[in-house]
Amino acid sequence: MKQVSRREFIRYAAVGVGAFAGGTIASRYVPWMQVTRYGTRRRLAITEALVEMVDHSSVYHWAFEDLDQMKSVPQMPGPLIQAVTGEEMVLYVTNTLPDAHGFRIPGVPGDVGMGIVIEPGETRTIEFEAPPGGSYMYFDHLYAPVNRVLGLHGPMVVLPKYGNTPYSYPTPAVQRLFNDLGKAAHFPGEPWKPERTRIWVFHSKDPRFNAMAERGEKIDATQFKEEFVPRYFTINGESGAYASHNQHTVPSGRIGQPHLIRIMDTGMNADSPHIHGNHVYLLARRDAEGKLTVRENVPLIDTFTDEVAQCMDWLLPFIRPPDIPGDENIPLRQLIPTELSLTLGGVGQSPLEYPMHGHNEQSQSAAGGNYPQGMVTHWEITGDVDGVDFPHSNHEEKGGPPEMH
Repeated sequence: MKQVSRREFIRYAAVGVGAFAGGTIASRYVPWMQVTRYGTRRRLAITEALVEMVDHSSVYHWAFEDLDQMKSVPQMPGPLIQAVTGEEMVLYVTNTLPDAHGFRIPGVPGDVGMGIVIEPGETRTIEFEAPPGGSYMYFDHLYAPVNRVLGLHGPMVVLPKYGNTPYSYPTPAVQRLFNDLGKAAHFPGEPWKPERTRIWVFHSKDPRFNAMAERGEKIDATQFKEEFVPRYFTINGESGAYASHNQHTVPSGRIGQPHLIRIMDTGMNADSPHIHGNHVYLLARRDAEGKLTVRENVPLIDTFTDEVAQCMDWLLPFIRPPDIPGDENIPLRQLIPTELSLTLGGVGQSPLEYPMHGHNEQSQSAAGGNYPQGMVTHWEITGDVDGVDFPHSNHEEKGGPPEMH
């Protein structure tokens, strides 16, 4: 069985950025921490691993592994699948475990949308045409929700062939919003660019059931649903400081550089993510059976409840935060130069950072009460709308937090 250490986990299992550069297939860009193989053919394995939690305990998981990576390790969540609408996708999925497992992508027509069973030792070739643009999840649908929650889940992102929105069929309200970005007075700066995307895969874990799977015990789905008590809450497989210092999870940009946040709930708890500094636009939701609803009206919110096994898309506009005092016509780097260049307690005060946390109090804890070591992260503003960076003072380059003991 593979042991996924904290350092390996940070290096190889980060999935949150999930981005494309627009236009042609050749120009795709995903700034991950290691080389990512593209193309419409992918080789995945269903395997097992011990994954280190935020409190340094190791928890057994079933996991997907990307066999086309330079260094192949299990990933939590599974590797990001990306496509453009209409592409012919071919996935080779091998089940290395001693029991049957499944593979399903709700919202994709045909067998893969209903769910495919893969027997022990079997490799299934799964072929489908990339569906309309939007956020999707893939997961093991057998013994629902057991296999999904024990680790067999991952994100899929499909971009439309045409247009300036994330959707093949945007509503007039969503189309108008994206048309206004970088043009209307309220949205100075730039239009949305697909590389300015983050994926937040929310998950919850009860390690008692993971331990049962490790011992080879059969887990009853009814018992699982009735007795599940979450001990760990994660974003893209990480918790607390780890999730909040991973630049593949944190939206980062200047004022006027809007970001799309694709939220996917693969756990057992509905969550209510809440963001500070800006409100966000609720664009679309995909239900557990794969039906996408792009909003006919686009509410401006600061928190909204997701649902288990569903997707929710936000637009973070990256407008100037309204809680900063002073003349709004004066650039922030001129208005608050002293604060932006300060280093307090070894922490640089630039970039401007705002938290994202859940309004489900339980989700902010870990290991039975450690706060705030659960489902938390932040977003950051690195400069002004005119393309000038804020001053930095003694600010370490980010990529992952130091080991905590």
